[in-house]
Amino acid sequence: MNRLSPTLKTILKAGLSALILFIVLRAVDRKMLLEVLGQAHPGWLLWATGWFIISKLIGAFRFNDLLKTDGIHLDTRRQLRLYWLGMYYNLLLPGGISGDGYKIKKLMDDFGRPFRRLFSITLFDRLSGVLALGQICLLLAFGLPVLQPFGWLWGLALVASIPVSKILFDRMVGASRAVWTKTTLQSLGVQLAQLVSILGIVFALQESGNWLGYSVVFLVSSVVAMLPLTIGGAGARELTFLWGAQVLFLDPERSVAIAFLFYLISTAVALFGIMYSFKTDAVHERV
Repeated sequence: MNRLSPTLKTILKAGLSALILFIVLRAVDRKMLLEVLGQAHPGWLLWATGWFIISKLIGAFRFNDLLKTDGIHLDTRRQLRLYWLGMYYNLLLPGGISGDGYKIKKLMDDFGRPFRRLFSITLFDRLSGVLALGQICLLLAFGLPVLQPFGWLWGLALVASIPVSKILFDRMVGASRAVWTKTTLQSLGVQLAQLVSILGIVFALQESGNWLGYSVVFLVSSVVAMLPLTIGGAGARELTFLWGAQVLFLDPERSVAIAFLFYLISTAVALFGIMYSFKTDAVHERV
């Protein structure tokens, strides 16, 4: 039964992704959606892809800085290889070996570190990204009239997020304040780079006038897509964009198109990791 459980999880996630996408596509004008996708400006899509890659590079350096707190030092080539393999596994093999699980196992084998310590570092790497997402989202929420009545709540949450981040860092990583400051800024850098990426898609679809609303929806969808419920976040992000369009009075077809294009870009970038999975030295060589 244990052998079947990863496969079963993958099937369930794939089924949920398909069901959500079916619901989303039934809620929009599919013909118009295809027209919107066909009108996307390739130059802006290239811009979006470039900034998404930059966000992943920053994320790789953040993870490496966290590993250094446990005496693990990787050169740039090997840390990027490990990080991209993790992206590939997270995206395409969610029911079997996940990207985070692969990274932990690889580092345990190569450096003899305990699972608990590497798990804490990896988990904080994830949580710091979620906190940065929330902080940027709260700041942007002040600019949306429909959300301004709750401004006091957004402000309170924003202030509270700073000590929460430090408490989590102290308990899960336990390094100097300088490391916390650096990794916090790196987390903000990751999310800001992805925000610039999504703005490229917004501009590609001639929706620059509504960039703020799409930005907030994107940040919320990024948190939803992290939940291990679908294949690589497929469906979850599109559904969040559809709901966000209703709340913020955005164009539903363009909202879904933005989510779909971002998924294609993230998938294409993650697929670069496949070349490492076929190389024997990438798997067995000491990272």
